[in-house]
Amino acid sequence: MAIYSYYFISGGSFIWESDGFTQHFLLFNEYVNILQGVLRGEGFSQWDWSIGAGADTITSYGYYVIGDPFAYLGVLFPESLREFSFHLIMFIRMWCVGLSYLIFVRIFKVSHGAALLGAFMYTFSFFVIFNADRHPFFILPLIWLPLLCLGVEKILKRESALLFSIMVAVSAIANFYFFYKLTILIFIYGIVRYGMIHKFKDWKQLGSSLGRCSLHYLVGLLLGAVVFLPMVDGFLNSSRNTDGIAINLLLYHGSYYIATIHNLFVPNAYFWSAGGLSIFALFTVAFLFKTKKKKTFSGIMLLILGVFLLFPFFGSFMNGMSGPYNRFSFAIPLFLSFASGQFLEERDKLQVKDLRVVKYILIGFTFIYGIAAIAQHMYLYYVIPLVLGWLIWFILMYEKEIKKKMVNKISIVLLALVMLSMATNATNLYYSYGNDSISKTIELNTSLERYENLFGGIQNLLPEEDLYRVGVTSQDSHVRNQFIYHDLMGLSTYLSVTNGYLAEFAEEMEIASYQIIQPLRNGVDDRRITNHFLNIEYILTEEKNEAYLPYGYEVVHRSNDVPAFILAKTEANFPFAYVEDVMITRENFSKFNPVEKETFLTQGVVLETTQDVEERKIEEIANEQIKEVEYQIEYNDPELLPLDKDLVEVTESGARFKISLKNADEFAGHDIFIYLQGLEYETTDIPFYMPDDTSYNIRFLYEGRENTLRQSDKYSYSTYFYRENMFVNLGYTDVGTDDIFIQFEDTGKYHMNDITIYALPADEKIDKQIAEGKWENALDIKVFENERIEGTVQREEPGILVTTIPYEKGWKVTVNGEDREIVQANIGFIGVPLGSGNSEIVFSYQNPYLKIGSVLSLIGLLLLGLIQLIRQKRNPS
Repeated sequence: MAIYSYYFISGGSFIWESDGFTQHFLLFNEYVNILQGVLRGEGFSQWDWSIGAGADTITSYGYYVIGDPFAYLGVLFPESLREFSFHLIMFIRMWCVGLSYLIFVRIFKVSHGAALLGAFMYTFSFFVIFNADRHPFFILPLIWLPLLCLGVEKILKRESALLFSIMVAVSAIANFYFFYKLTILIFIYGIVRYGMIHKFKDWKQLGSSLGRCSLHYLVGLLLGAVVFLPMVDGFLNSSRNTDGIAINLLLYHGSYYIATIHNLFVPNAYFWSAGGLSIFALFTVAFLFKTKKKKTFSGIMLLILGVFLLFPFFGSFMNGMSGPYNRFSFAIPLFLSFASGQFLEERDKLQVKDLRVVKYILIGFTFIYGIAAIAQHMYLYYVIPLVLGWLIWFILMYEKEIKKKMVNKISIVLLALVMLSMATNATNLYYSYGNDSISKTIELNTSLERYENLFGGIQNLLPEEDLYRVGVTSQDSHVRNQFIYHDLMGLSTYLSVTNGYLAEFAEEMEIASYQIIQPLRNGVDDRRITNHFLNIEYILTEEKNEAYLPYGYEVVHRSNDVPAFILAKTEANFPFAYVEDVMITRENFSKFNPVEKETFLTQGVVLETTQDVEERKIEEIANEQIKEVEYQIEYNDPELLPLDKDLVEVTESGARFKISLKNADEFAGHDIFIYLQGLEYETTDIPFYMPDDTSYNIRFLYEGRENTLRQSDKYSYSTYFYRENMFVNLGYTDVGTDDIFIQFEDTGKYHMNDITIYALPADEKIDKQIAEGKWENALDIKVFENERIEGTVQREEPGILVTTIPYEKGWKVTVNGEDREIVQANIGFIGVPLGSGNSEIVFSYQNPYLKIGSVLSLIGLLLLGLIQLIRQKRNPS
């Protein structure tokens, strides 16, 4: 009540304006709609065309909601109460964090006060309060971890392993990403607890305990295979599989260690090393050092996890050998909370001399936080934990003087101070006097309306029966997953598990807006041919973005709203599926420059190898339309210094240089592209304790249009990839303007091996002729459903049926009733080799691991029942 009452009164929500709005609540809302449809008998489609270019439903939703048991409570509420149910479910999750903790600590027979204190510290730990309005499903592992630990305890004490198997299954289904972390944590916990209980004296018993744990872990994994297997396959074939880590894994930079100390008692995190601990934890750590000879398991676990936080290798290992995001730090509050409960019960073991050491540490933090409070003008944020720390210190010193006369009352006071500490940590995070994270959430009860009004209602003018995709412009970066809400076929996605083949296509085509988990976004750079190829017939955007429409897209509707929206249409979009008889290998295709690749999409199909098609000659196409434009660079900005032929130094943000095109009027009626190759960037004036910031933005300006490309920082592990080149579509020019400006938003030194300007003729009649040629060879689609497409095509010569169905293993195809192997066409899509004559083609989709996962789950259920039956016979009592 103390934390969240004013939070909601002030209009805040648990829907973060970034991922919360475009991923978490949107997918929760849509998944609940799907479930309610299932209950009405509408069925569950395993493929959904509204998810980007089309995607597997299980792998798309699985990371967020399918395995979250709490999400299913949303089915009980109508759509009008969807936000209410989302918030209610969040509170239920938080309550279950505390409940799970209390169930776990009962086995250790701790006092009521110790259990309650630990439950408050665990439930309202920073990881929970931060993710309440950031990543809702990140709270789930805090529920599973104590119950998994309890399951291990039961196995080590030769009790029933049923709880352990069930919790392994639940956590595997809930989220494979955290399941990986939980597996490692439980293994470490089991080793530590076995050593404390059995002392590693009996190796036979160790083997027996390890065998039982492994057996029941395997049973749990089998139980969860129905969701776990499809999700793991989706992840392994996703765009998120990066090629290693760009930083040294031996040590973090100095700012990480400084930040980790700074964040201990204020609600903040760095690389997901979650701080925001109760100041009471400082006394708990002193207690653990004092009682180290007892070797409490909580102390050993905290030591191990503390070491993990010090070195990026462990962070990377705990993150699946990707970037060292220390999201395993959610486990630290569990063991710290348990130790704090022990300290409350046994605080008499902390002597006056120990409290003096704590006093010196408190003085140090008073100095650190005092300076930070003055520098950042955040006084309550830093003062509150200090005041509470000194209060606890004085109370404990006072207790030493009065002996045991008021022990119970002081325990209650300490419990109250811990509650106050956790509550104020949360308010320090949410409210304006602190981190003000509430300002970064969507206003309460407005999300569904915002989805509905994404395009001001102009999307309702789209035809309902035709088969086409809908696009946006490069200026519509806010459009991510919202087409799912509108049930429209588009391209933009923003999901943690995204088709890796589409990402390869985007990288090969050097689409400037490409990001690892957003491969086709922002109107694919407004590139005319790419939009045509991807079957984009209509584009929706605000009227102010009209200049960014690709050539040939004509506005057919304008809204009268503020802001005004437009609906643009082209007659040159390619069909959804058509036959090509000109082919090239990917190896040869990759030798083309980006403009040549673009134009080849109008002429043929890219295949992985010559073996994909029997008895067909692989042809290479030279494109003579593309012209390289001569230019001259002019450095007139004093804040941009040319240091060498290929090197410039930017001393102030916003510095720019001009490229003057020679004979620019000759390129009227062309699309203009600029290609920067061999890019390298070096920051300047970075303090020695700070990491090198490798992120930068370059802005390209031409004829009033602006395009900004970003190189992400190597420390942004989930989005980082190195941009050696930048290929930018500057748009269509009908007059041939001669001035292009390149503007640098970040200071530093920029190295560029080469700058090339390309001009590609754009003629609406020719574009229509090309499209008509594709439509003449198009698949005549009779049935188009989520999981099934049927159509016919008549051909005199053999060829490849080219589609814009994203390449996925779950798609099967029959031609004239016979199974036919699909091939990877145009890098990211499905192709089908066809012979001459009439072909009746049927595409069907089923997740390739759903059936085998279901069978494995059934086997796991039978094994679990068999094990319980054997146990019951051995222990009939």
